[in-house]
Amino acid sequence: MIPVLDSRQMQAADRAAIASGVPSIELMENAATALIDELHCAYPGARRIAVVCGPGNNGGDGLAAAHRLTADGVSVSVFTLRSPEAYRGDAAENLKRTREAGLEISSLTGRSQRLVHDLASHDLVIDALFGTGLTRALSGDAARAVAAINDSRRVVVSADLPSGLSADGGELLGACVRADLTVAFAAAKRCHVLPPARSACGRVVVREIGIPRTILARQKTSLWISEPADVAAVLPRRLADAHKGDFGRLAIVAGSRGKTGAAVLAARGALRAGAGLVTVFCPESVELTIVSALPEAMTRGLPQRGGTLSQEAARSVADALSDFDAVAAGPGLGSGEGVVAVLKTILRSRLPLVCDADALNAFAHEPGAFRRRAATVLTPHPGEAARLLGTTTRKVQANRLGAAQTLAKGTRAVVILKGSGSLIAAPEGRVTVNPTGTPLMSTAGSGDVLTGAAGAFLAGGTEPEAAAIAAAYLHGAAGQRLEEKLGDAGLLASELADALPLVRAELLAISSQPSAGGRARRPT
Repeated sequence: MIPVLDSRQMQAADRAAIASGVPSIELMENAATALIDELHCAYPGARRIAVVCGPGNNGGDGLAAAHRLTADGVSVSVFTLRSPEAYRGDAAENLKRTREAGLEISSLTGRSQRLVHDLASHDLVIDALFGTGLTRALSGDAARAVAAINDSRRVVVSADLPSGLSADGGELLGACVRADLTVAFAAAKRCHVLPPARSACGRVVVREIGIPRTILARQKTSLWISEPADVAAVLPRRLADAHKGDFGRLAIVAGSRGKTGAAVLAARGALRAGAGLVTVFCPESVELTIVSALPEAMTRGLPQRGGTLSQEAARSVADALSDFDAVAAGPGLGSGEGVVAVLKTILRSRLPLVCDADALNAFAHEPGAFRRRAATVLTPHPGEAARLLGTTTRKVQANRLGAAQTLAKGTRAVVILKGSGSLIAAPEGRVTVNPTGTPLMSTAGSGDVLTGAAGAFLAGGTEPEAAAIAAAYLHGAAGQRLEEKLGDAGLLASELADALPLVRAELLAISSQPSAGGRARRPT
């Protein structure tokens, strides 16, 4: 897991690292090295680079990068927001080294409005104006410099975080740099993962800079980013003599007249995620449709009324649950007294459970119904979360972190709050940000596939929080894999399900390789 820190925690980690014997100038040099490494990796053709430096240590990082880039044979122009003579400490030392490398320093004081013209002759801009210490909106020359960087239409790489953002949350203080790539130093910051600020960060790469992980771990953050190794660790290895019963028996209670596709997609997602046996419990009139669409899944037709489950179906479900290891409920299930009766029967069982869609809507005014059971995963989109919390979708989106934590605590369930940068919240307050996904996945049925995948992990014996993290990661990574071929539109949810085992294989291959030398990526 990659820790996500706020500015206070990051500054405390910096101080602790220095007190432990790590020279502060070494941290700055390591940050510059990380910045250059990622820049060359992402943009190998950039040969004319402008470095725009602020007055503090973030500017010092930029100065350190500038003289190192010159040594790489890159043409570098350096701009400072204030007079270069104002630098102190490690930043001043890197100013000296920059001048010794033969670079001219141009101050933007009183001439920041010309910066957009100056940047036009460059391939790429390094934004090193402001880092984690910013607490208010930019103004004056600083705001004009940010506007010039954005207006230049050059590729932008930000050092630690895009200038103008606060490290402490997802809100926008005012104008900010819109980066293509952000190289975060030592740990991710909250602005990297929480909207709307995360949209200004572009692709984020977290790089170690010499702060020991033990020091970062002492910051007691409740916010983390999942990594491939976290997911690979819970993927079951399949022995040569394994059989389907070893990988979980999942009951999926889903489907109604006109919504059989949701049940099929959930079952397909479960099978593709590795469930050994999947049985779809559905109204008897749609059983044949589901069998025809997915013969690999078994079915059990239940009593119905008007195309949805009737109250008589509850007894049939209760009698059958002992044959299964977990339940997934909700996709395309519809509403009505019979549906509620079946869901209440499931809630009374001790089986691990994932609830989505209509299984959430059925208890929109009774979220406490989930509190009475263990091993539960809820997968709401913002609208469903709003109904469970008795608020509005707008308010959920304005504070996604708080909404996910409140819902997890109130229901005593693990909550996957779906959306860009889905949040997996545990009842104890811990939240994991899912780093995978793409707008390509904004298509009907995508959530049903996620429900099936989460159910597969639960049926296989994975604990609810780990199951939710793994399912969300694979689901998003499958979308990213398909984006390479499809672009940003046109995905079929069944294709998403079919890509799950390919991503699983890739994760297992990665987990068997040596460490990537301190690089931790968050795809966006």
